[in-house]
Amino acid sequence: MRSTGVSGSYEITKLGIVVVYLLNEEDEGLLDLHLSLIDRYTNLPYKIYGSVNRLCPKFLPELVNHPHVEICHCPSTGLRGYQEHAYYMDRLVDTAVADGCSHVVMLNVDSFPVRKAWAQTLASYLDERCVLAAVKRVENFDNKPHPSCIFFRSNFYLQYKPSLILSKEELQSPQGRRYLVESGSIHDTGVGYGFKLFSSGLDWHPLLRSNRAEDHYIIASVYGDLIFHLGGATREKKIHLPERRLIDERMSKTPVRLMSRMIRLLAAAASEATGRKLERLRLSLLFPAADKDLRTSARAYAHARQQLLDDADGYLEYLRFGTQD
Repeated sequence: MRSTGVSGSYEITKLGIVVVYLLNEEDEGLLDLHLSLIDRYTNLPYKIYGSVNRLCPKFLPELVNHPHVEICHCPSTGLRGYQEHAYYMDRLVDTAVADGCSHVVMLNVDSFPVRKAWAQTLASYLDERCVLAAVKRVENFDNKPHPSCIFFRSNFYLQYKPSLILSKEELQSPQGRRYLVESGSIHDTGVGYGFKLFSSGLDWHPLLRSNRAEDHYIIASVYGDLIFHLGGATREKKIHLPERRLIDERMSKTPVRLMSRMIRLLAAAASEATGRKLERLRLSLLFPAADKDLRTSARAYAHARQQLLDDADGYLEYLRFGTQD
């Protein structure tokens, strides 16, 4: 058992898995798979801490009756998107640490382990300076820890108190701006953990995409041959940063693009609720005008989701090893 820079041990005595449960009505099968594979591959004491503030009521019985799930009643928020996710996740981490978990891992509702000893393997990556192991989605031009899997010791959390996104003060600070530029990170859920490591002189172990086969460059990804992430289960638009950049490039000189820029400026100046409505209008102007090839994300998502529901073991074997029975 090795010593660490933050007091505590390598051994996992209790694993806290924190998840914000938010699903579309038709995604009951995804919830079943998420819970069953966590249970199949987690061979140590664990508890899932879940928030359900906007979860469809029909999903509640499965979570309430699950022997390893604790429903955490977080105060509701009007935030949406990544800010909502970060808001609930920060509170779930607090709960897991206060409940005596030696280690905590964040997962998304559409992410789960793909083999045994996954948590022990993640724990083995940590040492005096490397205090975090997390998915790193370089294929999405994103270099920060991604919440489809962020793993750390509770004593790291207690000592450094990271939050998932940056405060307004951190965003405006020279060090915050420097971190975003030097790391190439986008301001999304997980960026606060990346910044905390950057500003504290600590390091992290990235879990990179390890697929041997794929149906899409980011949807249905396996990271470090440990964690699967479907991607976009709770997002209405199944579109990622590279597609957004391509749309911007193709439309940079069109009237639609100019109108979109005007709407974005109005949204930034509006109240939060009005700003969200204006941003949805901006996206509705951009996406239908894009080339039809940009809609491949939606088709790839539907295909991957169906493959999982039809034969999860076979599809995961195909993604991990390039073979399928």
